[in-house]
Amino acid sequence: MRALNIGVLGYGFVQATFHLPCYKEIADANVVAVGGRRKDACEKAAERFGIKKIYSGEDFIANLCSDPDVDVVDVGLPNFLHRVASEIAAENGKHVICEKPLARSVDEAKAMLDAVERHGVIGCYAENQVFIPQITRAKEMIEGGAVGKVFWIRSREAHFGPHSAWFWNPELAGGGVLMDMGCHSVEVARYLIGKRPVEAYAWGATLVHETEAEDNSLALVKYEGEELGQSENSWAAHGGLDLRFEIYGSDGAIFIDNTRETGIKVFTVAPEDKVGYIVEKAEAKKGWMYPIWREHELYGYLSELQHFVSSIQKDEKPRETFKDGYGVNCILDSCYKSIRTRKWEPIELR
Repeated sequence: MRALNIGVLGYGFVQATFHLPCYKEIADANVVAVGGRRKDACEKAAERFGIKKIYSGEDFIANLCSDPDVDVVDVGLPNFLHRVASEIAAENGKHVICEKPLARSVDEAKAMLDAVERHGVIGCYAENQVFIPQITRAKEMIEGGAVGKVFWIRSREAHFGPHSAWFWNPELAGGGVLMDMGCHSVEVARYLIGKRPVEAYAWGATLVHETEAEDNSLALVKYEGEELGQSENSWAAHGGLDLRFEIYGSDGAIFIDNTRETGIKVFTVAPEDKVGYIVEKAEAKKGWMYPIWREHELYGYLSELQHFVSSIQKDEKPRETFKDGYGVNCILDSCYKSIRTRKWEPIELR
C-alpha cells in the first residue's frame, strides 16, 4: 500500500506544533506541499519539515488543491477559510482532513458535508481529543462495562486566551470560547456517551478580555437517555492549558487530567530561557510546573492522523467524519441560541 501524498494548508500553530510533527512520524504520510498566504512563512515551514513545494499568495488554496501530486489536503487554516478550502479540495478529488471546528455555522458545515459526499471523497473531522490515549482507554472501559451506565460527563478546557487575533473576532471564528474549545468538549462527551443529543442549555459571558466574543462558557447537553454532558470552557483562566475529564457511571468513575498530572513535577527559579517549553499557553516558567512531553501524542494528534491516513488508504470511513463535525456545529448552534433565550433549546440534526 503506497504512502499518501499530503498537501498542508496553513503554517501556524496547529500545523507547526501538532500536524506536521505527527506526519514526520507516520511512515505512510508524505507531506509534498505546504500552502499559505505569506511566502516567507511557507518557506520557513518547508525548510523546517523538509517539504519540497510551497504555494503562497492569494490563490494558494486553489493552487495546492489542484496539484496532481496531492492525494489529501490537510486544512489547518483559520475557521473562516475551512469551507472554501474543503470545497475546493473536494472539487479537485482530494480527500480532506479539516481541523476543528468544522465550520463557523451549521449552514457552512452542511455545505462542506455535501461537498465531500457529492465528489466521493473522504472527509475527516480532526477532533483530536477523542483520540487522546486516555480517552481511547476510557471508551474501551465504558464499552466493557467497567463503570456501568454512564450518566454524566464533565469536561473542562481552559487557558488565558488564544494566540492569533482572528480568534477574538466572532465573524471570523464563528463565536468565542464556546466555539473554539467547546467544540472539543461537547464532542468528547458525545463520543463517550454514544447516544443522540436532544437539547442544550448554555451560558456565555465576556468577563475578562475586551472582546466581542464570550471568553467564558458553560454548556449542558442532554442525551436521549437523559445522560448529561457538561462542558466548561474559558479564555480567562491563568496557569496554562487545563484539560480535564470526569466520567461518572452507575458502577464507577473515570478521571483524566492531561495537563496537571503529566508524570513530571518541577520546581524552578532559574531564568526562563533555560527552562524551555512547558505546556501549551504557559504564561510563566517559574515555581511549580507540570511539563508536558510529546504534546502532539498526548493530545491525540498522532493517533488521529495515523487513523485518518490508514482509513483513506483502505477507503474506509474514519472514526470522525464531516458528519460528526456537522453534528458538533448543530450542538453549538443550539448552545448559542440558548445563551440568547436563556432556555433549553432542541438540537436539530438536520
